[in-house]
Amino acid sequence: MKKQYILLLALIILAILGYNSVYFKKLSDVKKANKENFNFTAYADSIYYKGIATKRNNISLNNLIELFQNNPETAFKKYGNRLGIGNSAYFMIQSTGKILDIKDGLYTIADEKNGVIYVDTKYIFGNAIRDASGLVKLTDFKTNAQFNKVSESLNHIVRDSVIPAALKKVKIGDSISFMGAIKLSRNQNLFKDITVIPTQIKLQ
Repeated sequence: MKKQYILLLALIILAILGYNSVYFKKLSDVKKANKENFNFTAYADSIYYKGIATKRNNISLNNLIELFQNNPETAFKKYGNRLGIGNSAYFMIQSTGKILDIKDGLYTIADEKNGVIYVDTKYIFGNAIRDASGLVKLTDFKTNAQFNKVSESLNHIVRDSVIPAALKKVKIGDSISFMGAIKLSRNQNLFKDITVIPTQIKLQ
C-alpha cells in the first residue's frame, strides 16, 4: 500500500512538472512573431538597388507627357501604378534639367523640355516610391501594416542615404539627371506644379 502512495505521488509530481514545461502558443502569436522577424530593411534594399535604381520601369518625363496628351488611357494603363480604381496613379519618371533654385529642400528645376518642375528632397514620405515602382504588390503581404512598412523602409534608404550623398555634389546652376515618382490625375495640367519625389539625383 505504501508503495502505491509513493508511486501516485511520483506521478502527480511528474504531471505538475510536465504541465509547467510544455505550453502551446496561440496561432496569432506565432504569426506575429514571424512578421516581426521579417527583414524589411533587406527587402527594401533589394527592391531599390535591384529594381528602382536600374531604371527598367522608368519612362522619360517628356515621353510621358507626350503620351499623356495624345492617349491618357494608354499612359495610365502602361506606365501608371495604383492600388485601386480612381483618377490618379503613380509613375516612375526620369529626366534632366538645370537647378534654378534651392529652398528648404525643394529644388526648382528647368527641365530639359518640360518647363519648370520641382524635386522635393525633404519630404520623402508616404507610398509614392513604393507604388510608382510597381515592384511591390499588396497581395505579397498579409496586412496593411506590413505593406506600409515596405514604404517606410524604401523611403529611409532614399531620404537618409541615397539623396543626401547626391546633394553634396550639386548646387544652383548645375545640370542634373534625376528620376523619381510623380502622381498624376487624368485631368492634371502637366505644365504646372509637377513635383517629383526623387529616387536618384546625379550631376551631369
